[in-house]
Amino acid sequence: MEQALDFDDGVFGNIHEYNQLITGLFETLKSVTAETFWNMHVDGKKGLSTIIAMEIIDLILDSYSEIAECFYANENIAQEYPYFVEIREMIECLLSDHFYDNERYLNLAVNLSSDFFTLLEVKVLLFEGKGVLSVADDVMDEYINEFTKFIEKFNNYRDEFIELYDEFDKFDELE
Repeated sequence: MEQALDFDDGVFGNIHEYNQLITGLFETLKSVTAETFWNMHVDGKKGLSTIIAMEIIDLILDSYSEIAECFYANENIAQEYPYFVEIREMIECLLSDHFYDNERYLNLAVNLSSDFFTLLEVKVLLFEGKGVLSVADDVMDEYINEFTKFIEKFNNYRDEFIELYDEFDKFDELE
């Protein structure tokens, strides 16, 4: 029996709302100071702002882990799953490494996350709860077009991620 494409009940609650909430959490991290980010990575007593920022990061990463478990077993996401895994790894790096003074890192995390979940929203709307094998050819063609656009954006984001890391490595070598 083919699985239905429906994330709203068992995973997200509401995929659009989830996307907005995660984006909001990323945006909240933009107000965290360099000192607070630094305090996350040093031993010693942490202030409340550091604890809250760490909890926000953990919440984002934990939700991504839960989503990965769900996606892994869903044949309707087989096409998107490898991209999600790579996005998850990039976001984990962007949130875990010592990026204190450049909002580009959080903007990239927002874009990676938001564009991926928007793609899933489109898929849910187009497929109307049906599985991949049950949709009409014109619906599949429309989705493939959207997926192709996503892949182009994703490749640009991957290039930006590599560029940011190269800049960080050069900066790190100077210290």
